[in-house]
Amino acid sequence: MLTTDRFLPGLRGPATIAIFSAALVLLPGSTLAVDSNSAELEAAPDAGDLVIDGADLVQLQEQLDALSERNLTLETDNSKLVQAVEDVTRERDRLQDSLTRFDELYDPFEADRQLLFELRKGMPETRAEAEAQVGRLQRLALSSDPSRLGQLVDRVSDTAPAFFDWRFTQFGSAQEASAAYIDTGANAFESSMEDLQNAVLLTVANRIDGLLTVLDRTR
Repeated sequence: MLTTDRFLPGLRGPATIAIFSAALVLLPGSTLAVDSNSAELEAAPDAGDLVIDGADLVQLQEQLDALSERNLTLETDNSKLVQAVEDVTRERDRLQDSLTRFDELYDPFEADRQLLFELRKGMPETRAEAEAQVGRLQRLALSSDPSRLGQLVDRVSDTAPAFFDWRFTQFGSAQEASAAYIDTGANAFESSMEDLQNAVLLTVANRIDGLLTVLDRTR
């Protein structure tokens, strides 16, 4: 039996055993006996094993916590961006709807403008001109608001002939003209025109109010 005392007297311990063991590998047929009192050889860890101490674990956990917090922040930011996109989309749709309303209001407003202009005119000097004026009033009123003004336009049309007959007739006196004004029904035209004018003014006021509402929505 070979012992370390024989070759390296006075040297003991794991380092001596390691050196001696390496030397024996080079000697064919040699055997190695280790004294039971010598330090035990510890097996070296395999190169593929991962050894992580407690400090490394704490550091890894802190990094994981930081990444998790960052992920939550990104999710929150993403939710805010999605909400912002939805808000912008709704605002865009609202503005597009407002622009559509502007387009829809243009023709009625143009009719209102011309209608108010015609209502400010006095009675023409000839019957042909008077009939033409009433015809323009009828067309513009139906273009402005047929549902509200349609019946009033019909009343004006029905009472206009009697009024024109009276208006362009020569009477012998003011008393005779006044009596004929009532008897012929010419007075109905005046009341019909007054009702139409009031309804036109109300229609225009409502339309202006609608326009202001659209403008408020675009602010």
